[in-house]
Amino acid sequence: MTGKLPAYFIIAAVLVIAVLGIGVLGIREIRSMVAEAVQMKANERDAYWTAKIEKSNADANKRAAEQADAVVKIQADLAEKSRFEQEALAELRVKNAQLSKGDGKGGNCGLSGDHVGLLPD
Repeated sequence: MTGKLPAYFIIAAVLVIAVLGIGVLGIREIRSMVAEAVQMKANERDAYWTAKIEKSNADANKRAAEQADAVVKIQADLAEKSRFEQEALAELRVKNAQLSKGDGKGGNCGLSGDHVGLLPD
């Protein structure tokens, strides 16, 4: 019986080592699965926020383009109004030049009322 006892201990030790090895492999596999799940969730989160940011950037770019178009239209309108005002001022200057200057002999000298009120400058 004393010869069988060490054999039982050896078999028991081998079984304990085998169970511990299987346990370690199981724990390693579980940790790997958890890490993979965490990484997959992080990738999903990153993809979600990347899409949100790209949509937000596209909206901001669209608004900026619309504002640029509005600025171009406003500038065109102002240029056209300025051109009309310049033409009107040129006509006023021609009309002013055609008004009488006075005779310089004390009668009708200097600026007349027509001259004073005609030009803005």
